[in-house]
Amino acid sequence: MLIISEKLNSSIPSVLEAFQTKNETFLVELIKKQEQAGATYIDINTALLGDNEAEVMEYAISLVKAHSSMGIMIDSPNVSVIQQAVQCAKGRNIIINSVTLTERIDELLPLLQQQPELLVVGLPIGTAGIPQSGEERANCAGELIEKLTQNGICNDRIFIDVLVEALAVGDNNAKITLDTLRLMKERYPEVKTTGGFSNISFGLPKRMILNTSFLAMAMYQGLDSAIMDPAPDTMRKTYRAINALLGNDEYCMDYIDEIRGVEE
Repeated sequence: MLIISEKLNSSIPSVLEAFQTKNETFLVELIKKQEQAGATYIDINTALLGDNEAEVMEYAISLVKAHSSMGIMIDSPNVSVIQQAVQCAKGRNIIINSVTLTERIDELLPLLQQQPELLVVGLPIGTAGIPQSGEERANCAGELIEKLTQNGICNDRIFIDVLVEALAVGDNNAKITLDTLRLMKERYPEVKTTGGFSNISFGLPKRMILNTSFLAMAMYQGLDSAIMDPAPDTMRKTYRAINALLGNDEYCMDYIDEIRGVEE
């Protein structure tokens, strides 16, 4: 499973301040820590920088390229920022986050068609907002996948975000996400799945308990990638344990190495 770091995001107050002050020491340490913890991509969001969004996006990308080997997820509501960021991130694996049937898809299709190495995240959100059942979300995702494939974007370039919403505001939110994931794997096995998995615990105590439990449930359903923070000790160990339990860790060597490393 791909781990996509969620930490280089301007919605996090400490990161926003580091972006504003160009605190390179803080940002480089964060980038290195995420890669060392197992992140293979890092999501970069500088939207809260306002008019400086594009400039700071390019600054963040340059730091990731200089201090890590991670792929780059470009996360912006602004098409022009995405287009500039793609050019800046050249030489790395790139995922564009995100498109829906109603937002940005028509503006970004030419970029996706011209650069077949680009991957894209699709959100199964329609004109009525976020669907409130797994069936509705899978149906909406199907429409989005059809639009992308009709325009030459192959299934294996597409990630569908299974839309993780906080359990604190909806008792069935975890179940809806898991239902969506199950239906996506049944209907579109070549399409990848992703989501912001720490969202599930927002507003609740002892968040790591919920985050790790939910991740285990989603990985059992076939989750392909997760946008999350892999650095906390509990998350790292639990992720290795899940992989071992699912038969994805030959002789449990990664799990053993993780535990030994912590003990040492």
